[in-house]
Amino acid sequence: MQNGGLKEPILVVGGSGRTGRHIVEQLRRDASHPVRVLSRHGGDVDAELVVGSITEPNDVRRAAGDTAGVVVCVESSEQPGANGPEPVHLHGVENVLAAAPPAAHIVLVTQIYITRPEAFERVRDVILARGRGEEALRTSGRPYTIVRPSWLTNEPGGGQAIRFEQGDTGEGEIARADVAAVVVAALGSPDAVGKTLEIYNEPGEPPDDWNAAFAGLRKD
Repeated sequence: MQNGGLKEPILVVGGSGRTGRHIVEQLRRDASHPVRVLSRHGGDVDAELVVGSITEPNDVRRAAGDTAGVVVCVESSEQPGANGPEPVHLHGVENVLAAAPPAAHIVLVTQIYITRPEAFERVRDVILARGRGEEALRTSGRPYTIVRPSWLTNEPGGGQAIRFEQGDTGEGEIARADVAAVVVAALGSPDAVGKTLEIYNEPGEPPDDWNAAFAGLRKD
């Protein structure tokens, strides 16, 4: 990831979560920027920690106001409430948009099935709210990438190919660590800006040219 000599931090919202920790780890290995985490739960994270919630505008402002990029990788409850789907996945994205600098690259991690919420009635409200958050980001005029992982596994990363798709018609799985690799690569690639993509593991070699992978995708 190229930073042009700048050292503004990359903020990972949800960086203490199961996937977020992989993102933080890989950003730290990349070492282009300091890493900051916004987390409701705090906890032991190998980065600057801001305790707070994506649902609270002041918390997001404290964490995101001086960033070069923001990764949003959060989960909500399935039921309405303070940590419900709409406050987290829609209003949370809106809070990030209001707080982050205009040039900050925002990478939003959602899921497959955004266009097919009826397939999973139990979490339909979560899927719908994620979709509304995606649309808020797309129409914001900000630099962004939307990454839609398939079903997440805890397998080691870097051991398989990563299939990139668009159109939300696929099915499959992907390791959390490979999601993190895609997110970190997207932050550093101009070819990833303005694009929404689904990602899946499949047999084969891991990607060796991220820019080429992103360049082959159409813009939203």
